[in-house]
Amino acid sequence: MPEPFAAPQPPTQPPRSPIHPYARVALFLLGYLLVAVVLSLAGMVAFGVMHAFGLVALPAIDEQLLARGTEGIMEWLSDFMLPTVILLGLYSIGYTWAFVRLVDGRRLRTLGLERRPGWSAQFWKGVGLSFVILLGVFLLSLASGAVELRGFARPAPDGTNAAGYLVGVLAAFLLVGFYEELMFRGYVLQTLNERAGRAASVIVSSAVFAVMHGVNPGANAMAVLNIAAVGALLSFLFFRTGALWMPIGFHFGWNFLLGYVFTLPVSGLPLRGILDVAEATGAEGAAGRFGPESSLVTTLALGVWAAWLIARRSRRHRSG
Repeated sequence: MPEPFAAPQPPTQPPRSPIHPYARVALFLLGYLLVAVVLSLAGMVAFGVMHAFGLVALPAIDEQLLARGTEGIMEWLSDFMLPTVILLGLYSIGYTWAFVRLVDGRRLRTLGLERRPGWSAQFWKGVGLSFVILLGVFLLSLASGAVELRGFARPAPDGTNAAGYLVGVLAAFLLVGFYEELMFRGYVLQTLNERAGRAASVIVSSAVFAVMHGVNPGANAMAVLNIAAVGALLSFLFFRTGALWMPIGFHFGWNFLLGYVFTLPVSGLPLRGILDVAEATGAEGAAGRFGPESSLVTTLALGVWAAWLIARRSRRHRSG
């Protein structure tokens, strides 16, 4: 039976940095947050000045939404969600590129972005894998009563061109899949692996990945656990293929299908999508405001995937 993955190719070996790997990872993450805060404050000041001069307009303030705290603010700013995500993606890629060049003295492609033969096939295999798992999550959620399918919806905000909105969603989720894999399965995982070894680097990078998502609206302990599990499984895909293309494809496919096709919150961020789906937050296995990533159904699906990977690896070792 042919292997479903391309033969792994080891990433290009980077030059040795004089800074300890743990210190580089800490510096990378702290620098990312600090620079983001500074740029956000500068952007808010610039936006406020432009608003004062009538160059830009804010959406009308809904006090009932604002009274709900972070979740209400996110809903109030939902029309600006895609531009915000795209700007965050561009910043994250630019920051990672600058850090890798200045601190590590290496090129970005050495993190697993070499376009070797089969790289595009790996990307689409990742997309297909995300579809299989998410379809299972969605069907199980329907069967358990966690969500209710009401029909179809207009996949764009009112007054927005649907085709243009789809292009924006594709661009946003491609950037998210690219920069989060570049940061966590790229820099953090691989830098830790220089000193800590594979198991420890997977655990720590997946925990950091989950904690970063834990600040999103509606996050709870189950959400953090599931996000950490996804991070560990994506780390397996990286080590299995020696590249980031399959994790990027999975990440992109997961977010796009969850948010745009199934119209459910993506890590707490609501989007407009094709289906009209209502979440029954009182039902068993329901996700709440964070979306299915915080549900028991997703935990079950990820457990099945992990068990299949372990069983498949064991059979390969026995046959070898």
